[in-house]
Amino acid sequence: MKKVLIPILFLCLAGSVLAQPTGSYVTAAKKFFENLQHEKFHDAYVQFDSSVMKVITEKQNEAGWKKIHAKLGALKNITSVRAEEVKPYMAVYVTCLYDSAQLDCKIVLNDKLLVMGYFFVPTTKYALPTYADSNATTERNITVKTGKYELSGILTLPKKGGPFPVVILVHGSGPNDRDETIGLNKPFKDLALGLAAKGIATIRYDKRTYVYGGKSASDPKLVTLKEETVDDAVSALRMAQTMKEIDPKKIYLLGHSLGAFAAPRIAKQTPFIAGVIFMAGQARPSEDVYLDQMTTLLPQQAPKKQADSLLQIATKQVAMIKKNDFNDSTAQLPLGLSGVYWKDMKNYDQVETAKSLSVPMLFLQGENDYQVRMTDFNLWKKALSGKKNAQFISYPGFFHLFFPGEGKYTDYQKQGHVSEKVISDISAWIKK
Repeated sequence: MKKVLIPILFLCLAGSVLAQPTGSYVTAAKKFFENLQHEKFHDAYVQFDSSVMKVITEKQNEAGWKKIHAKLGALKNITSVRAEEVKPYMAVYVTCLYDSAQLDCKIVLNDKLLVMGYFFVPTTKYALPTYADSNATTERNITVKTGKYELSGILTLPKKGGPFPVVILVHGSGPNDRDETIGLNKPFKDLALGLAAKGIATIRYDKRTYVYGGKSASDPKLVTLKEETVDDAVSALRMAQTMKEIDPKKIYLLGHSLGAFAAPRIAKQTPFIAGVIFMAGQARPSEDVYLDQMTTLLPQQAPKKQADSLLQIATKQVAMIKKNDFNDSTAQLPLGLSGVYWKDMKNYDQVETAKSLSVPMLFLQGENDYQVRMTDFNLWKKALSGKKNAQFISYPGFFHLFFPGEGKYTDYQKQGHVSEKVISDISAWIKK
């Protein structure tokens, strides 16, 4: 079945922090769906963000919904509701059983709990990658603790042998769960299962912003990269030192996207680690990466007039960051992040910090990645060219999740798994 043609704008960006707890998005999405289902079309329409109202009228939305239901038939039951991040938004999937089919109504909301769009998609569940070996793998629940913050997670282990090398997995931007679930894909679960099959343990955990939302710091405006990512990664690495199943001399840090950006900062606080793995780590300043993403994505996702207008806004916001023309309370900064967050980002140089590290470093990059580009990969190579502890591997045809993609935002709508080649390269690097 084709997707329902309701206007929607998807932006996949680095560095976003959603201010709301996950449950708030679910509540708002359920209300929106119920308003449509009960034909309270005006009540549903006022839940749209103003940018959506500019491209679709209340009557068009009503007509589109009625046309859908003429084909689907009566709604028999709602079997489940779940939330997943589609950076920098949150998608809530309402799984619906109709007379003619079972489908997910995918409702996308911004951090003000306003609807950016919706459409119906096939209901699909995660399937294990072919390289996973459940007979040789075991898992147990763990809790990563940083002060009052407690994050549920999983220790994945090979069944035989030990103590094992371990890799702590550090998420990309936004409120990611332990599997770094993005649409139908779970790259951290892929990594955990693939590495366990090769004799390597992993720790993955729910991100603080996924569990606590705006309460990830004493004041939502005080959340920085430190509270979002760094502190809990340090706690997880230190916890690994205490586990009897883990070889304390073989504890590795793996950061993906924003996690790779933060990795040198984390490594400086954990000098006991054996090495750092960077997957799609940006070498450029965050505001430059943001504007690059906007320039690429907006023409793909919005009508030209709207795309041009949004790009103009993004360009002005980035200029404010470049000129330091902002303070802690400045609103309308890139990604809706606070002045405190951007000040922290500008005070951190990930490349210079990495240059000061003496542990082995492995840099991995998909050549079709539009979020973090080969430009970044080549900057890393140039900056670290004189260091023998840095190794670089790029993968033709792979996008940000390290399996084949075309370099478009639609890559995230495909189901796939982290390539076995990537997992083999990580394993070989750890074991050499």
